[in-house]
Amino acid sequence: MKAERLFDLTMTLGEGPVWDEKTRALLWVDITEGRLWRHAFSTRKSVSRDLGESVGMACLTPGGREVLALKKSIVMLGEDMNTVLVDGVENDLPDSRFNDGKCDAMGRLLVGTMGQEGKAHLYILEKGKPLRALLSGVTISNGIGFSPDSTRLYYADTPTGHLWQFDYDLETGGISNRVPLIDYTREEGDFDGLCVDDEGMLWVAHWGGHQVSRWDPKTGKKIGKIEVPAPFVTSCCFFGDRMDQLAITTCRGWDEELQMAYPLSGALFVVEPGVTGPYANRFGK
Repeated sequence: MKAERLFDLTMTLGEGPVWDEKTRALLWVDITEGRLWRHAFSTRKSVSRDLGESVGMACLTPGGREVLALKKSIVMLGEDMNTVLVDGVENDLPDSRFNDGKCDAMGRLLVGTMGQEGKAHLYILEKGKPLRALLSGVTISNGIGFSPDSTRLYYADTPTGHLWQFDYDLETGGISNRVPLIDYTREEGDFDGLCVDDEGMLWVAHWGGHQVSRWDPKTGKKIGKIEVPAPFVTSCCFFGDRMDQLAITTCRGWDEELQMAYPLSGALFVVEPGVTGPYANRFGK
């Protein structure tokens, strides 16, 4: 399968696509440009909002408000004023910032940081409660996803070369029994963002690998591949009226030679993979 360009837009570092089934809109972020993007399929128009600092990920509330992980804070956007949910995270680490995140089926947000080697964390935020760390010793928190029954958490700390699996306690938001599920050190590129389809298979973006790959978590084996005409593939999500399309974000990067060699770098892509995926969980449920 080969992915095709979805919109005539180019991101510096596109990431974290999310489908809003209530408004038929696709959301994603441009991390380094500090922008939240939204494309409404009903009007075929794309608009963006400048946050004034890096933005690692976005999710939605049941009422449709956007929750964003900025560099050191988590905020809920408002028309006139944003609500700060968490602030001052890892202020003692100037190079640290929030990166990827996903909500679980109970409406908790799992979101991680990246920065100095071994100093980042995977955090969990439950509505009305303080942020707490689930995992320490992280370098680049990435690729968060859940099994369809919410009993497994999939997670990539990218430089480790492994996609990790944890037992996940949906009642408490606790993790246990960490095991290396997939060794991707022999794959092209490193694992970045991911999503899970309705069959429980994993779809993983390859940073530096020109692809999104499909994996069976029961066997740890690669069972499919989507070719992407851009080297730095960052994340993916299912979307559309039938949830049978896969949106793929990429990074344009900062290397002019690579930009010339791969002129579609930074674009969003689409493919119909032959399976469907679930709606995204929402913060606060």
